Amino acid sequence: MAADPSTRMAELIAAAARAHALASPAPRGVPLFGLDHRSGSATELLGALASHGIFRKYELVLDLSAHLGASSRWLAAMLGCTTVATAATAAEAAAAGTLTELAKLGDQVHHTAADVGALPFATARFTHVWIVETLALLSDPEAALAEAVRVLRPGGYLAVQELVRAGGPGPVLAGARFERQDTWTDVLRRNGCVDLAVRDVSAIGRESMALLTQARAAFGATLEAAARDDQTLAYAARERAALSASLASGSLRLIQIHARRP
Repeated sequence: MAADPSTRMAELIAAAARAHALASPAPRGVPLFGLDHRSGSATELLGALASHGIFRKYELVLDLSAHLGASSRWLAAMLGCTTVATAATAAEAAAAGTLTELAKLGDQVHHTAADVGALPFATARFTHVWIVETLALLSDPEAALAEAVRVLRPGGYLAVQELVRAGGPGPVLAGARFERQDTWTDVLRRNGCVDLAVRDVSAIGRESMALLTQARAAFGATLEAAARDDQTLAYAARERAALSASLASGSLRLIQIHARRP
């Protein structure tokens, strides 16, 4: 039986991160050298995403559809809060958990498989909700946003970082649907959010730290080679390459949205 692609990706990322760590320690907040982040957008943008609301040890953040957990680990490492990261499947959650244990953040970051359109959490459970570059890849992003607002406590902040259309339709990826920024702000308003603020961060969207860009380039070659021998990795390789290229070319813009549940 072929390995789950999330499991294989986590294995490759872990091996590459260990190899890089022999030569240089990972920067704070990116214990896996950013290899766990699909598009390769600038890690420092997460600091701007955290500019609304207070993040402390006792804060509980929902990182919605967090894939392999890069943003969740950043939250824990940089801000000290506890994060619940949802994954599309149990295998993806397990793979993300393996990377979190490698980063020694297992006490603060908890991974669980969940249907983002029907979250298994009580209303007003979380102090913050983060959604990082995942709406375009969800089958029902409108339902996911409605659920995100439901599980956010009154007065809590929802922060979105998303790749949106610059003019054309964006890259062709199976199951992906890139929208204009107004699509997402309109959905948030319909779900009662207030104090919406939108910032276009495309100009500073690409990672500039040499250590991370070099690690990502090397990992890209490793992933391409692995995908030739393991078709379970083929889509992940195409997805990462397409998102990174679209961000670099400007065919997709990168925005941040902050909103508050009244």
